[in-house]
Amino acid sequence: MFLTIQELRHNKLKFGALSFIIFLIVFLVLFITGLAAGLANDSGAAIKNTPATHFVLQAGSESRLSRSALTQSDWQALKHQSLTPINVTQATIERPKKQTKTDIAYIAVDATSFMTPKVTQGQKLSNQATQKVVVSSKLQANGYHLGDTVKDSTTGQQFKIGGFSKQMAYAHTPVIYLNHHQWQTIFPTQKTTYNAFASKRPLSVNKHYQVISKQTLIDNIPGYSAEQSSLYLMIGFLYVISLFVLAIFFYIITLQKLRDFGTLKALRTTTRYLSQHIISEIGLLTAVAILLAGGIISVIAQSMPASMPFMLTAPTIIGTSVLFLAVAILSALLSLIQVIRIDPITAIGGH
Repeated sequence: MFLTIQELRHNKLKFGALSFIIFLIVFLVLFITGLAAGLANDSGAAIKNTPATHFVLQAGSESRLSRSALTQSDWQALKHQSLTPINVTQATIERPKKQTKTDIAYIAVDATSFMTPKVTQGQKLSNQATQKVVVSSKLQANGYHLGDTVKDSTTGQQFKIGGFSKQMAYAHTPVIYLNHHQWQTIFPTQKTTYNAFASKRPLSVNKHYQVISKQTLIDNIPGYSAEQSSLYLMIGFLYVISLFVLAIFFYIITLQKLRDFGTLKALRTTTRYLSQHIISEIGLLTAVAILLAGGIISVIAQSMPASMPFMLTAPTIIGTSVLFLAVAILSALLSLIQVIRIDPITAIGGH
Protein backbone atom coordinates (compact mmCIF):
# COMPACT_ATOMS: atom_id res chain seq x y z
CA MET A 1 0.00 0.00 0.00
CA PHE A 2 2.98 2.34 0.66
CA LEU A 3 4.15 2.00 -2.95
CA THR A 4 0.56 2.57 -4.17
CA ILE A 5 0.13 5.81 -2.19
CA GLN A 6 3.51 7.14 -3.32
CA GLU A 7 2.79 6.43 -6.97
CA LEU A 8 -0.68 7.99 -6.84
CA ARG A 9 0.77 11.12 -5.22
CA HIS A 10 3.53 11.33 -7.85
CA ASN A 11 1.19 10.91 -10.84
CA LYS A 12 -1.93 12.79 -9.75
CA LEU A 13 -2.96 13.92 -13.23
CA LYS A 14 -2.67 10.51 -14.90
CA PHE A 15 -4.47 8.59 -12.20
CA GLY A 16 -6.98 11.40 -11.65
CA ALA A 17 -7.96 11.17 -15.32
CA LEU A 18 -8.28 7.40 -15.06
CA SER A 19 -10.42 7.70 -11.93
CA PHE A 20 -12.62 10.25 -13.71
CA ILE A 21 -13.19 7.79 -16.57
CA ILE A 22 -14.18 5.11 -14.05
CA PHE A 23 -16.48 7.64 -12.37
CA LEU A 24 -18.27 8.37 -15.66
CA ILE A 25 -18.78 4.68 -16.39
CA VAL A 26 -20.08 3.93 -12.88
CA PHE A 27 -22.36 6.97 -13.02
CA LEU A 28 -23.81 5.82 -16.34
CA VAL A 29 -24.35 2.28 -15.03
CA LEU A 30 -26.08 3.57 -11.89
CA PHE A 31 -28.23 6.00 -13.87
CA ILE A 32 -29.46 3.36 -16.30
CA THR A 33 -30.00 0.92 -13.41
CA GLY A 34 -32.11 3.56 -11.63
CA LEU A 35 -34.01 4.25 -14.82
CA ALA A 36 -34.72 0.53 -15.34
CA ALA A 37 -35.93 0.15 -11.73
CA GLY A 38 -38.01 3.31 -12.04
CA LEU A 39 -39.65 2.19 -15.27
CA ALA A 40 -40.34 -1.22 -13.75
CA ASN A 41 -41.97 0.42 -10.74
CA ASP A 42 -43.88 2.83 -12.98
CA SER A 43 -45.25 -0.10 -14.93
CA GLY A 44 -46.25 -2.51 -12.19
CA ALA A 45 -46.21 -0.76 -8.79
CA ALA A 46 -49.99 -1.15 -8.39
CA ILE A 47 -49.56 -4.93 -8.56
CA LYS A 48 -46.12 -5.26 -6.97
CA ASN A 49 -46.93 -3.26 -3.83
CA THR A 50 -49.83 -5.46 -2.72
CA PRO A 51 -49.94 -8.41 -0.29
CA ALA A 52 -51.20 -10.64 -3.12
CA THR A 53 -48.80 -13.37 -4.24
CA HIS A 54 -50.94 -15.15 -6.86
CA PHE A 55 -53.75 -14.30 -9.24
CA VAL A 56 -56.47 -16.42 -10.84
CA LEU A 57 -57.20 -15.54 -14.46
CA GLN A 58 -59.37 -17.04 -17.15
CA ALA A 59 -57.76 -19.95 -18.96
CA GLY A 60 -56.23 -18.88 -22.26
CA SER A 61 -55.71 -15.28 -21.17
CA GLU A 62 -51.93 -15.63 -21.61
CA SER A 63 -51.31 -14.12 -18.15
CA ARG A 64 -52.77 -10.75 -19.18
CA LEU A 65 -55.43 -9.03 -17.14
CA SER A 66 -56.96 -7.35 -20.19
CA ARG A 67 -57.62 -10.76 -21.79
CA SER A 68 -59.22 -12.33 -18.72
CA ALA A 69 -62.96 -12.24 -18.06
CA LEU A 70 -64.20 -14.07 -14.98
CA THR A 71 -67.91 -14.21 -14.21
CA GLN A 72 -70.01 -14.13 -11.08
CA SER A 73 -70.31 -17.92 -11.37
CA ASP A 74 -66.53 -18.18 -11.25
CA TRP A 75 -66.52 -16.00 -8.16
CA GLN A 76 -69.11 -18.17 -6.43
CA ALA A 77 -67.09 -21.28 -7.26
CA LEU A 78 -63.77 -19.93 -5.95
CA LYS A 79 -64.50 -17.33 -3.27
CA HIS A 80 -64.18 -19.91 -0.49
CA GLN A 81 -60.40 -19.92 -1.15
CA SER A 82 -59.95 -16.48 0.45
CA LEU A 83 -59.79 -14.62 -2.83
CA THR A 84 -60.77 -11.06 -3.69
CA PRO A 85 -61.91 -9.89 -7.15
CA ILE A 86 -60.26 -7.03 -9.04
CA ASN A 87 -60.92 -5.17 -12.27
CA VAL A 88 -58.29 -3.26 -14.22
CA THR A 89 -58.58 -1.09 -17.31
CA GLN A 90 -56.91 1.98 -18.75
CA ALA A 91 -58.85 5.15 -19.47
CA THR A 92 -58.61 8.94 -19.65
CA ILE A 93 -59.81 11.53 -17.16
CA GLU A 94 -60.18 15.29 -17.26
CA ARG A 95 -61.29 18.11 -15.02
CA PRO A 96 -64.79 19.45 -15.48
CA LYS A 97 -64.79 22.58 -17.69
CA LYS A 98 -61.13 21.99 -18.62
CA GLN A 99 -59.71 20.41 -21.76
CA THR A 100 -56.58 18.89 -20.22
CA LYS A 101 -56.74 15.09 -20.26
CA THR A 102 -54.69 12.58 -18.30
CA ASP A 103 -54.20 8.89 -19.01
CA ILE A 104 -54.93 6.72 -15.97
CA ALA A 105 -55.69 3.14 -14.96
CA TYR A 106 -58.83 2.22 -13.03
CA ILE A 107 -58.42 -0.56 -10.49
CA ALA A 108 -61.60 -1.75 -8.78
CA VAL A 109 -61.19 -3.59 -5.48
CA ASP A 110 -63.20 -4.59 -2.45
CA ALA A 111 -62.41 -1.78 0.01
CA THR A 112 -62.36 -4.23 2.93
CA SER A 113 -59.93 -6.64 1.26
CA PHE A 114 -56.15 -6.85 1.35
CA MET A 115 -56.01 -5.26 -2.12
CA THR A 116 -57.28 -1.88 -0.92
CA PRO A 117 -54.52 0.77 -1.14
CA LYS A 118 -52.86 2.38 1.85
CA VAL A 119 -53.64 6.07 2.02
CA THR A 120 -50.92 8.67 2.60
CA GLN A 121 -53.32 11.62 2.62
CA GLY A 122 -57.09 11.95 2.97
CA GLN A 123 -59.65 9.19 3.49
CA LYS A 124 -59.48 5.48 2.83
CA LEU A 125 -61.51 3.84 0.09
CA SER A 126 -64.89 2.56 1.21
CA ASN A 127 -67.51 0.25 -0.30
CA GLN A 128 -70.23 2.86 0.03
CA ALA A 129 -71.91 4.24 -3.08
CA THR A 130 -70.12 7.59 -2.90
CA GLN A 131 -68.12 9.62 -5.40
CA LYS A 132 -64.94 9.58 -3.31
CA VAL A 133 -62.04 7.62 -4.76
CA VAL A 134 -58.38 7.09 -3.85
CA VAL A 135 -55.86 8.12 -6.49
CA SER A 136 -52.12 7.74 -6.97
CA SER A 137 -49.99 10.61 -5.70
CA LYS A 138 -48.47 10.69 -9.18
CA LEU A 139 -51.55 12.67 -10.22
CA GLN A 140 -50.37 15.51 -8.00
CA ALA A 141 -47.72 16.19 -10.64
CA ASN A 142 -50.61 16.83 -13.06
CA GLY A 143 -52.10 19.43 -10.73
CA TYR A 144 -54.74 17.31 -8.99
CA HIS A 145 -55.38 17.98 -5.31
CA LEU A 146 -57.41 16.51 -2.46
CA GLY A 147 -61.08 17.30 -2.99
CA ASP A 148 -60.76 17.92 -6.74
CA THR A 149 -63.37 16.50 -9.08
CA VAL A 150 -62.27 14.27 -11.96
CA LYS A 151 -64.41 13.23 -14.91
CA ASP A 152 -64.15 10.08 -16.97
CA SER A 153 -63.63 11.32 -20.53
CA THR A 154 -65.67 8.53 -22.13
CA THR A 155 -68.74 8.29 -19.89
CA GLY A 156 -68.72 11.69 -18.20
CA GLN A 157 -68.98 10.03 -14.79
CA GLN A 158 -67.49 12.25 -12.09
CA PHE A 159 -65.58 11.33 -8.94
CA LYS A 160 -64.07 13.30 -6.09
CA ILE A 161 -60.50 12.73 -4.89
CA GLY A 162 -60.99 11.56 -1.33
CA GLY A 163 -57.45 10.35 -0.70
CA PHE A 164 -53.98 9.83 -2.14
CA SER A 165 -52.04 6.57 -2.11
CA LYS A 166 -48.34 6.12 -2.79
CA GLN A 167 -47.04 6.59 -6.32
CA MET A 168 -49.03 3.65 -7.65
CA ALA A 169 -48.95 3.08 -11.39
CA TYR A 170 -50.03 0.48 -13.92
CA ALA A 171 -48.52 0.38 -17.43
CA HIS A 172 -46.92 3.81 -16.85
CA THR A 173 -50.20 5.49 -15.92
CA PRO A 174 -51.34 6.71 -12.47
CA VAL A 175 -53.96 4.56 -10.77
CA ILE A 176 -57.43 5.54 -9.58
CA TYR A 177 -58.84 3.05 -7.07
CA LEU A 178 -62.58 2.42 -7.13
CA ASN A 179 -64.88 0.11 -5.27
CA HIS A 180 -67.02 -2.23 -7.39
CA HIS A 181 -70.10 -0.01 -7.11
CA GLN A 182 -68.17 2.89 -8.61
CA TRP A 183 -66.76 0.60 -11.29
CA GLN A 184 -70.28 -0.34 -12.35
CA THR A 185 -71.24 3.31 -12.83
CA ILE A 186 -68.51 3.56 -15.48
CA PHE A 187 -68.90 0.08 -16.96
CA PRO A 188 -72.55 -0.96 -16.37
CA THR A 189 -72.23 -3.85 -18.84
CA GLN A 190 -69.48 -5.43 -16.70
CA LYS A 191 -71.45 -5.76 -13.47
CA THR A 192 -70.74 -9.45 -13.12
CA THR A 193 -67.32 -9.60 -14.83
CA TYR A 194 -63.89 -9.49 -13.20
CA ASN A 195 -60.39 -9.51 -14.63
CA ALA A 196 -58.83 -11.59 -11.87
CA PHE A 197 -59.09 -12.93 -8.34
CA ALA A 198 -56.17 -12.08 -6.03
CA SER A 199 -54.81 -14.45 -3.40
CA LYS A 200 -52.19 -14.22 -0.66
CA ARG A 201 -51.14 -17.84 -1.09
CA PRO A 202 -50.68 -20.45 -3.83
CA LEU A 203 -53.83 -22.35 -4.74
CA SER A 204 -55.01 -25.09 -7.06
CA VAL A 205 -57.91 -24.69 -9.48
CA ASN A 206 -59.38 -26.64 -12.38
CA LYS A 207 -58.46 -26.33 -16.06
CA HIS A 208 -60.92 -23.48 -16.64
CA TYR A 209 -58.62 -21.10 -14.78
CA GLN A 210 -54.99 -20.03 -14.82
CA VAL A 211 -53.09 -19.36 -11.60
CA ILE A 212 -50.01 -17.15 -11.96
CA SER A 213 -47.57 -15.48 -9.59
CA LYS A 214 -47.43 -11.76 -9.00
CA GLN A 215 -44.18 -11.43 -10.95
CA THR A 216 -45.59 -13.36 -13.91
CA LEU A 217 -48.53 -10.98 -14.02
CA ILE A 218 -46.18 -7.97 -13.94
CA ASP A 219 -43.96 -9.49 -16.63
CA ASN A 220 -46.97 -9.73 -18.93
CA ILE A 221 -48.05 -6.11 -18.61
CA PRO A 222 -47.80 -4.86 -22.22
CA GLY A 223 -44.31 -3.57 -22.94
CA TYR A 224 -42.84 -4.44 -19.54
CA SER A 225 -40.59 -7.37 -20.52
CA ALA A 226 -39.31 -5.77 -23.72
CA GLU A 227 -38.53 -2.55 -21.89
CA GLN A 228 -36.70 -4.23 -19.02
CA SER A 229 -34.74 -6.67 -21.18
CA SER A 230 -33.51 -3.81 -23.39
CA LEU A 231 -32.31 -1.74 -20.44
CA TYR A 232 -30.63 -4.63 -18.63
CA LEU A 233 -28.97 -5.77 -21.86
CA MET A 234 -27.57 -2.24 -22.12
CA ILE A 235 -26.31 -2.45 -18.53
CA GLY A 236 -24.71 -5.81 -19.27
CA PHE A 237 -22.89 -4.37 -22.28
CA LEU A 238 -21.69 -1.46 -20.13
CA TYR A 239 -20.07 -3.91 -17.73
CA VAL A 240 -18.40 -5.76 -20.59
CA ILE A 241 -17.20 -2.51 -22.19
CA SER A 242 -15.94 -1.35 -18.80
CA LEU A 243 -13.96 -4.56 -18.38
CA PHE A 244 -12.16 -4.12 -21.71
CA VAL A 245 -11.62 -0.35 -21.37
CA LEU A 246 -10.17 -0.63 -17.87
CA ALA A 247 -8.06 -3.65 -18.82
CA ILE A 248 -6.50 -1.71 -21.70
CA PHE A 249 -5.84 1.38 -19.57
CA PHE A 250 -4.24 -0.57 -16.74
CA TYR A 251 -2.23 -2.68 -19.20
CA ILE A 252 -0.79 0.45 -20.87
CA ILE A 253 0.09 1.93 -17.48
CA THR A 254 1.78 -1.34 -16.51
CA LEU A 255 3.82 -1.35 -19.75
CA GLN A 256 5.02 2.16 -18.92
CA LYS A 257 6.31 0.90 -15.58
CA LEU A 258 8.04 -2.29 -16.75
CA ARG A 259 11.54 -0.89 -16.12
CA ASP A 260 10.50 0.15 -12.60
CA PHE A 261 9.04 -3.28 -11.89
CA GLY A 262 12.18 -4.91 -13.32
CA THR A 263 14.37 -2.82 -11.01
CA LEU A 264 12.21 -3.71 -8.01
CA LYS A 265 12.42 -7.39 -8.92
CA ALA A 266 16.18 -7.11 -9.28
CA LEU A 267 16.17 -5.72 -5.73
CA ARG A 268 14.37 -8.91 -4.68
CA THR A 269 10.88 -7.44 -4.45
CA THR A 270 8.50 -10.36 -4.70
CA THR A 271 5.98 -10.83 -7.51
CA ARG A 272 3.31 -11.17 -4.85
CA TYR A 273 4.08 -7.70 -3.49
CA LEU A 274 3.95 -6.16 -6.98
CA SER A 275 0.66 -7.94 -7.72
CA GLN A 276 -0.82 -6.63 -4.48
CA HIS A 277 0.38 -3.17 -5.47
CA ILE A 278 -1.46 -3.30 -8.81
CA ILE A 279 -4.67 -4.65 -7.28
CA SER A 280 -4.63 -2.09 -4.45
CA GLU A 281 -3.99 0.70 -6.96
CA ILE A 282 -6.90 -0.36 -9.15
CA GLY A 283 -9.12 -0.98 -6.13
CA LEU A 284 -8.38 2.43 -4.61
CA LEU A 285 -9.00 4.33 -7.86
CA THR A 286 -12.23 2.43 -8.46
CA ALA A 287 -13.45 2.85 -4.87
CA VAL A 288 -12.97 6.64 -5.02
CA ALA A 289 -14.80 6.80 -8.36
CA ILE A 290 -17.64 4.61 -7.03
CA LEU A 291 -18.07 6.74 -3.89
CA LEU A 292 -18.26 9.92 -5.95
CA ALA A 293 -20.66 8.42 -8.50
CA GLY A 294 -22.86 6.92 -5.77
CA GLY A 295 -23.02 10.17 -3.84
CA ILE A 296 -23.84 12.32 -6.86
CA ILE A 297 -26.45 9.91 -8.24
CA SER A 298 -28.11 9.76 -4.80
CA VAL A 299 -28.44 13.56 -4.75
CA ILE A 300 -29.80 13.55 -8.30
CA ALA A 301 -32.31 10.80 -7.41
CA GLN A 302 -33.68 12.92 -4.55
CA SER A 303 -34.17 15.92 -6.81
CA MET A 304 -35.84 14.04 -9.67
CA PRO A 305 -39.38 15.27 -10.50
CA ALA A 306 -42.26 12.91 -9.71
CA SER A 307 -42.94 12.49 -13.44
CA MET A 308 -39.47 11.00 -13.96
CA PRO A 309 -39.52 7.20 -13.54
CA PHE A 310 -36.29 6.87 -11.58
CA MET A 311 -35.73 4.73 -8.49
CA LEU A 312 -32.42 3.92 -6.89
CA THR A 313 -32.27 2.28 -3.47
CA ALA A 314 -29.27 1.83 -1.17
CA PRO A 315 -29.09 -1.97 -1.80
CA THR A 316 -29.05 -1.32 -5.56
CA ILE A 317 -26.21 1.21 -5.23
CA ILE A 318 -24.22 -1.11 -2.97
CA GLY A 319 -24.79 -4.14 -5.23
CA THR A 320 -23.80 -2.21 -8.36
CA SER A 321 -20.71 -0.81 -6.62
CA VAL A 322 -19.52 -4.23 -5.46
CA LEU A 323 -20.09 -5.71 -8.91
CA PHE A 324 -18.22 -2.88 -10.61
CA LEU A 325 -15.35 -3.17 -8.13
CA ALA A 326 -15.11 -6.87 -9.03
CA VAL A 327 -15.09 -5.97 -12.74
CA ALA A 328 -12.31 -3.43 -12.17
CA ILE A 329 -10.14 -5.94 -10.27
CA LEU A 330 -10.81 -8.55 -12.96
CA SER A 331 -9.62 -6.04 -15.56
CA ALA A 332 -6.21 -6.12 -13.86
CA LEU A 333 -5.65 -9.70 -15.02
CA LEU A 334 -3.62 -8.67 -18.11
CA SER A 335 -1.45 -6.39 -16.00
CA LEU A 336 -0.83 -9.13 -13.44
CA ILE A 337 0.23 -11.58 -16.15
CA GLN A 338 2.68 -8.97 -17.48
CA VAL A 339 4.16 -8.40 -14.02
CA ILE A 340 4.56 -12.15 -13.40
CA ARG A 341 6.42 -12.57 -16.72
CA ILE A 342 8.83 -9.66 -16.15
CA ASP A 343 12.48 -10.65 -16.39
CA PRO A 344 14.46 -8.19 -14.26
CA ILE A 345 17.56 -8.19 -16.46
CA THR A 346 15.60 -7.68 -19.70
CA ALA A 347 13.32 -5.02 -18.15
CA ILE A 348 16.28 -2.82 -17.06
CA GLY A 349 18.02 -3.17 -20.42
CA GLY A 350 20.46 -5.95 -19.70
CA HIS A 351 21.41 -8.96 -21.88
